[in-house]
Amino acid sequence: MKTININQLQSQISRVMKDVEGGESYEVMRYSRPIALVSPKTAKKSETRCDECIAKLDEVMKAVKPK
Repeated sequence: MKTININQLQSQISRVMKDVEGGESYEVMRYSRPIALVSPKTAKKSETRCDECIAKLDEVMKAVKPK
């Protein structure tokens, strides 16, 4: 995670957003205090994780299903 002050963020927003899009996270500082976190949205990872969980659950259900 990178650290950036609010003035830098304002002047470099396009570059920062490209970095975030590429997976980088930024901690935004004001007067040497952290005030925000800018990080990539993780919906795609969650969807993939859900698909994996459902597939595993299906396997378990098939294994314990009475015959």
